[in-house]
Amino acid sequence: MPSLKIEGLPTALAELKSDAIYILLSPLDNQGVEFALQAISEESKQDVFILSSQIEIFFETPYSDDVSDLFNKGKVHPFTFNSDSALKKKLHFIRSLLAELKIYDELFGSTVILHINTDLITHYKHSELIDQFKLFESFTKKYQLTLIFITTGLEIARARMLIRGANKSFDGIVYVNESTVKALEYDYWSHSEGIIAGETVLLEASTNKFKVIERNINQSKASSFNQDFDENDVWLVKSAVPEGTKLPVSYKLLENNKALYQHASEMKAATLVFAVTRYTDLADLAKQCFYLRKLCGKKLKLVIQNVDGIIRHQDECLFLTLGVNLILYSFSEPSRLLSQIQSIQGFEFSRPLPSSIDEVLQHSQSPLSKGFLPLSEFVDQVIDYSDSAANLGVSGVMVTLRLLPRIDVIHPLQLFHVKREGDIFSTVDEYVYLYLHACREHDVDNAIRHLFKLEIADFFDSKTVIADHFFIQQECRRLKKDYKDRDVPDYTDKLKGNSSYTYSQESIDLSSLDIESPEFNRVKRPDAQRFPMTLNESKL
Repeated sequence: MPSLKIEGLPTALAELKSDAIYILLSPLDNQGVEFALQAISEESKQDVFILSSQIEIFFETPYSDDVSDLFNKGKVHPFTFNSDSALKKKLHFIRSLLAELKIYDELFGSTVILHINTDLITHYKHSELIDQFKLFESFTKKYQLTLIFITTGLEIARARMLIRGANKSFDGIVYVNESTVKALEYDYWSHSEGIIAGETVLLEASTNKFKVIERNINQSKASSFNQDFDENDVWLVKSAVPEGTKLPVSYKLLENNKALYQHASEMKAATLVFAVTRYTDLADLAKQCFYLRKLCGKKLKLVIQNVDGIIRHQDECLFLTLGVNLILYSFSEPSRLLSQIQSIQGFEFSRPLPSSIDEVLQHSQSPLSKGFLPLSEFVDQVIDYSDSAANLGVSGVMVTLRLLPRIDVIHPLQLFHVKREGDIFSTVDEYVYLYLHACREHDVDNAIRHLFKLEIADFFDSKTVIADHFFIQQECRRLKKDYKDRDVPDYTDKLKGNSSYTYSQESIDLSSLDIESPEFNRVKRPDAQRFPMTLNESKL
């Protein structure tokens, strides 16, 4: 009998029965596939049938060792299909798919993994959806299968809701979130001894396996009106409010972030307001917030007040991932600050926390690559960047620019001067592909103006922006597949001059400079003289 081979996962939650259907939902393809691969073990005696429109994903992840070994032994049978055709034919496609599987003698008692897009769920009418699942239900009973649906796509929330409404046909529904902390949210799970519902398991990934770090049972608790002893206490750094501000009695001021951090270790449900200036070490402050959240629990409220510093998008996501409740992006009036603090009173931090700070920092570290990359390297880098960005909640965008007729691509490429790490671009045929790391969709035009010297419209006739990580990865896999066996021009050598603007990191020896030389001569100008003016009363 197959099972999810995740270290520390309770047997009841890992068990996969025969004659059973399990649904695994995830926003991103690779995350859903990685968890489904935990059901495949090299010691498995059952054959495995994998059906996907992107079958290559199952053999390209760090968790593909077992499936590759079984494939070499003839125990894994991969199939691919066209998603557009599947969506168009609907139930006819399902019947054709099942008819194809019936041909194989190894089908009886095997494990079948079907990877589909959310469109194949959300575009069905409710009655059609029920009919579809009935087909699979009777099919699994006839051939004693373990059927695992992997459903991924942009409309994952709606697909999850629709699948819950048809849950009589399933033995388990699990949602895989897209955050730094890998979490399996079991809507319900049927096992040999009963049913488990409303449970969340937090995981950490190491090399090519997953390990359970925490298990939370979602039990309804009676509401309590008893407040903790420090529920109304608010501790602020002095610079978070203008000097001389009169604050309520429950508000206390401390000198700086370090003093507030040291004072907060005994607090349970108070509100702490840290201040960020241009001199604040954001990584160090994020670590302090993480340690306080771990030490003091979920009732502690952590607020970041941006006084005169610059908190970038990636910094915001880092703070929120590591336990911060609220980020105030501009220096507010005292009354507005009090209202914003009041709005989070009584709240508990509900997002899952990573097991260690290092797990988050590995996603938040600045990427090393920037500028032009050959297409194959560009695609691989974008997939890696997109994965890290999705795990941390950071936005990223891919911009596709189509060249005007009779424009030699080298000319616009030479006008791209990328200064920020993580911003990369490439080209193939008449298109230029640009990936902007840690950039929101509405900031794209401004970002392009900073890295392209002239007007985009002078060289390109169209611009397409892809802002969702799911579609970015889909586009990268399409490029990888379409140009796998084709020679794509590499402009790396021709674009070496694009880095000529970079300032030298070597310090200048000022002692060797001759201050008497012409370039250091000062031009003296006479001071302005006051010119008196009088009003001519005769013209009033």
